[in-house]
Amino acid sequence: MGPADIGTKRITACLPIGTLQEIDDLDTYFAAESNRAKGLPMARTDGLTRREAAARRSQWEKRKKELRRQGELIDSRRALVVAALVKVIAQRKWERLDWTSVPGQTRGRWIGSPEGAWPEQLTVDLPIDLVSIVLAGCLDVSRAATDELYKWHERNPRAHPNRPLRPRCSLAELAEYQRLAAQVLTPGQIWRDAVRIGIDTVHLARAGS
Repeated sequence: MGPADIGTKRITACLPIGTLQEIDDLDTYFAAESNRAKGLPMARTDGLTRREAAARRSQWEKRKKELRRQGELIDSRRALVVAALVKVIAQRKWERLDWTSVPGQTRGRWIGSPEGAWPEQLTVDLPIDLVSIVLAGCLDVSRAATDELYKWHERNPRAHPNRPLRPRCSLAELAEYQRLAAQVLTPGQIWRDAVRIGIDTVHLARAGS
């Protein structure tokens, strides 16, 4: 079973203001890519029997998933994020990580995450192996800091470190929290990086066409 066959997981990328408009502006590019794909030899079923045509369509769907992961077919918002996420994983050399048993605490809101910084959201279904690699990678980078942050919260159970005017802890403890939180790499940051890289990649492709 290859990566294209193992299912998807829905993620929500929280983004800087204006990002969704940038993505909306790429709809004509996505449509052009979709039309281009329909003209590729593997997409054609003319002259085939019904059984042959069904087999061809099945093969073509698998091939499209491969092309999207390779960044050779960016025909949707999802494809944009998938291709860029593959790039991010390669840049961070996370392919070597064991992502098959990511612990449960890596789901949901990460300890050390900032609050209320990203006003826009993009929800997409991503290949589950890529999502799991990102979770494993962030855990690997952040493990030491998150371990210390759990201890910090045990020492300061009533603290609100993301409210600097009313932190309910000493200034020294607040400074320690901020030092540790700066060392945490959250999946949310990776989703933002992927969206940004994806948008920039399409802009470069347009400029070169």
